[in-house]
Amino acid sequence: MKKKAAVVLTSALLLGLGLTQVSPFRERLEAALHAGGHEFAQVMLAQDKGQALCSQYRDKLPPDLIPGFLAEQKALIKYPANGKLMGDWRNGEKVFTDPKRGNCYACHAGVATEVAHGTMGPSLTGYGQRGTAEPVVRYTYEKIYNAWAFVPCSLMYRGGVHGLFTPEETADLVAFLLDPESPINRR
Repeated sequence: MKKKAAVVLTSALLLGLGLTQVSPFRERLEAALHAGGHEFAQVMLAQDKGQALCSQYRDKLPPDLIPGFLAEQKALIKYPANGKLMGDWRNGEKVFTDPKRGNCYACHAGVATEVAHGTMGPSLTGYGQRGTAEPVVRYTYEKIYNAWAFVPCSLMYRGGVHGLFTPEETADLVAFLLDPESPINRR
């Protein structure tokens, strides 16, 4: 009887220890949060509704959630105060190539002479062949500002939504992609 009670007591202690141990993943997460400081932790722990859904469903939303998700993402798009969705391509090129802002070369090819570029996204070289009709300009603007308004949980980040560039700078990026004088469209 004493032996049985000792086994039960030992099992209970081990179970209790197991439940109170921090998992290796949790330990690494907490270390990363502490290393990044309070602001970093706040960003990591405060997901917006869209990001929370993408996390919950591992980037594959159930079909019945997609229409509402797209509508909510589209509602996050802000437009330039002057109403012009095509700005200055020279400023757009600066944002496009800035690793702290657009960083578009991380995923896309652009100007044909640029050697370093990513291949995660489609090549944008010659993007201006689509023309500058209003639907093309609007689609380009909205896709750059918030890619999730078109493809839920896509890898393309939401630069406008997250404040990496302003609505006016988004218009400049549109011009960089569409203006015939932009180096991205020159041969």
